[in-house]
Amino acid sequence: MNDSENLGSNLGLDCVRLPQLKLTSSTSRLMVCCHSRHTMMSNFRVMLLYWGVVAVPLMAHASSAASSAEYEKDIRPILEKHCFACHGPDKQKNDIRFDTMSTDMINDRPEAETWHDTLDVLNFDEMPPEDEPRLSDDERRKLIGWLNYKIEAVVKATKSTGGRPVMRRLNRSEYQNTMADLLGIESRYANNLPPEGLSEDGFKNNGASLQMSAMQMEYYLEAARTAMSKSIVSGKQPEVFRHVIEESNGTAGNKSQRERDYSNTLSRTSFFLGKIEKDYHEHGEFLVRIRAKADLKKGQGYPRMEVALGYRVDTLMPERIVDEVEVTSERIQTYEFRGRIEDYPLPSRVQSKFPGLLIRVSNVYDDGSPMPKQETVVLEPAVGKKKAKTKKIWPKESHLPSIEVESVEFAGPVFDSWPPKYHSDILFPSKKRRTDERGYAAQVLKRFMHRAFRRPVELAEVEPYLALFERVRGTVATFDEAIREPLAMVLISPDFLYLVEAGGEEKRPINDWEIASRLSYFLWGTMPDESLFIAAEKGRLQKKGEIKRIVATMLNDERSWNFVDQFVDQWLDVGAVNRVAINPEFYPDWKDELKPSIHEETKHFFAEVLNERMSALNFLDSDFVMVNRPLARHYGLDESPRGMKFERVSLPETSDRGGLLTQASVLLGHSTGEDSHPVLRAVWLRERLLDDPPANPPPDVPGLDSENPDFAKLPVREQLKIHRGQASCNDCHRSIDPWGIAMDGFGADGLVRTEITRRDPKKRGKMFAQPVVTETTLPGGVDINGMDDLKAYLLAEKREQFARALVSKLMTYALGRSMELTDEAMIDELTADFISYDFQLHRLVQEVASSSAFLTK
Repeated sequence: MNDSENLGSNLGLDCVRLPQLKLTSSTSRLMVCCHSRHTMMSNFRVMLLYWGVVAVPLMAHASSAASSAEYEKDIRPILEKHCFACHGPDKQKNDIRFDTMSTDMINDRPEAETWHDTLDVLNFDEMPPEDEPRLSDDERRKLIGWLNYKIEAVVKATKSTGGRPVMRRLNRSEYQNTMADLLGIESRYANNLPPEGLSEDGFKNNGASLQMSAMQMEYYLEAARTAMSKSIVSGKQPEVFRHVIEESNGTAGNKSQRERDYSNTLSRTSFFLGKIEKDYHEHGEFLVRIRAKADLKKGQGYPRMEVALGYRVDTLMPERIVDEVEVTSERIQTYEFRGRIEDYPLPSRVQSKFPGLLIRVSNVYDDGSPMPKQETVVLEPAVGKKKAKTKKIWPKESHLPSIEVESVEFAGPVFDSWPPKYHSDILFPSKKRRTDERGYAAQVLKRFMHRAFRRPVELAEVEPYLALFERVRGTVATFDEAIREPLAMVLISPDFLYLVEAGGEEKRPINDWEIASRLSYFLWGTMPDESLFIAAEKGRLQKKGEIKRIVATMLNDERSWNFVDQFVDQWLDVGAVNRVAINPEFYPDWKDELKPSIHEETKHFFAEVLNERMSALNFLDSDFVMVNRPLARHYGLDESPRGMKFERVSLPETSDRGGLLTQASVLLGHSTGEDSHPVLRAVWLRERLLDDPPANPPPDVPGLDSENPDFAKLPVREQLKIHRGQASCNDCHRSIDPWGIAMDGFGADGLVRTEITRRDPKKRGKMFAQPVVTETTLPGGVDINGMDDLKAYLLAEKREQFARALVSKLMTYALGRSMELTDEAMIDELTADFISYDFQLHRLVQEVASSSAFLTK
């Protein structure tokens, strides 16, 4: 019995074969074990022992800034003065001796731990003892700075990949997109997967942070089996259920819904509700077809029709929105909405109190004006002792656009043919289906694995899956049922869940198939399409000129929005908007409905710069914005799009806007929800735009004394000045605060302000105002006043640093790993080229995708 068989035996597994695994193109070999859910999960756990352990070489990086010469000159004298008496040649308290302690923290890890403990003691100000002379501010700064640098070098060396991409797992977004493209069915494949962790760089596709656990594998197996049950259909063609509703149902809704009008005319105060009590199917694709028209109003935007599916449970209506569209025509048009019915809340068939599926159709257009008050109308006058019968109704808002619904049709399951195309793409027609089931199964598996693994597959790799098929076939009635299980196992194979590239001792050029996958996941966030597979098969991806041409084509494809969506969200932390709640006491006109538009603005701005081949310096300042109607109104722009579509709007020379810094995603996302937060905004700028993140604060750092009434009344600038008066805070904050103070002319709502509203700490419920002060001095002694000066300074003095930061962030995302010291020369070269072609973002993406780092393993 070999080692792998012995391992399986010791774990109590009935394994037919467990081959040794090498990280090569044949990583996907499976052992075939008893066909039960428990056994298969046990088998995969054993496989993880082979698949999941990858040795990563550690690299020690020398630096003149933290060399031994610096230690002898600057650090050792401080230790000798303050520490050697208790931790030196004559005395070693706690067995610590600094005079002989190694400073090579990378290769001497026990000593590195001691130095780390020393840093903690200094940060907590626990040493030197109270009865000993204190460290001066200069000594403390030097010692802590040296320790921080050396310890950070250890951390980086530990995480180093040797400048090579790691075998990384598909993240949630990539998995969702890949499953949809592979199977041809839009469904919520990643819905139950655990959330991804962020790398230190802020990215979700960094291989070092994409871990895999046994619990996660349970979720992947469940998702794979569910997916195959949808993809391979059984039985006869189902009868399509159709139901047409022409009048809104006024009795189907819950209590809160009945407070609004039920009507075929949709406004802010009314909606259409349709009810289907029985006969609808609970699996398969559904279609909601609505015939409707708009009643448009001059000076207003287009009404927006939102469709949701759900059911009633007493006072609640669990539902999920299908989609939302703008209704732009005053003639009857047909609008179609599709989804998988099993992905939506469905009522219990045995529940009798509120049976039936509900379709809600609403007009979610809102111009921001106050909601009207309900009016009371008399239905029957009072007669004698009998009270009048009244009803509350909503007044008609004739100034707002409405939607007139003619009919709502529900149909399902819908399909173009039977079996559906997605079924036939997997179980394709073949003469072997009737004459040679095993041979046909081999054909099916090989073709499916080729697409799933994103590379050619050898017959030997198919054998374990084929053996599993044969084992299952004897337990089920049909071929279709039997083939689902091995196909599901393909979907939990490392070759599917990971971007697997053959490793080795030396770096090597990656092959065409690997290039196709790197390009596709970089720019589309999903598997290669047929055109990329053909290019790989014909060997066309080894020439850089051809790669650049293909990249240009890929960026013109609608799937490139996945790149924009994911890269911008992670690079600029646009999601911070959803982590901050605006306090209506400070911003009474604020509407949370703006948040989705604020979140999307930054992405559409990036897409405009990319697709129109503009200079990336527009990120620092621009003469245009990308807005939809709600956002244009929020910003107070004279020119406004009519609908929800983001459009390019030119800015007048006197505008306060332009670039990333004045976008609400930055200003709101890095605020308290009541006020701006100069420190958070400054850290964001330095980290995201300049790739110069400040050091983390020490553990004993005090916060701003907001509970002190006198302190709370001071302007932020004065509060930060007092905060910097503390030695432990001054070193960092003098290089952080000025960047944020310059941005203080914008509130948490992203709007320009001249006053700051504060709570009066001495008078409950009272507010007071302070003037905004944006005058400050940047590190280096440059005086600026406000956002315009800040943007001008960045363009004049920091454009090269910004260019290098953008190159580094883009390479980090493209390679799925953090940049290291060994990447410095490559980053420098790409940055110089980026500057030479006028910071053109479109070309930078092409250069990154054709760089030696991108094309090397």
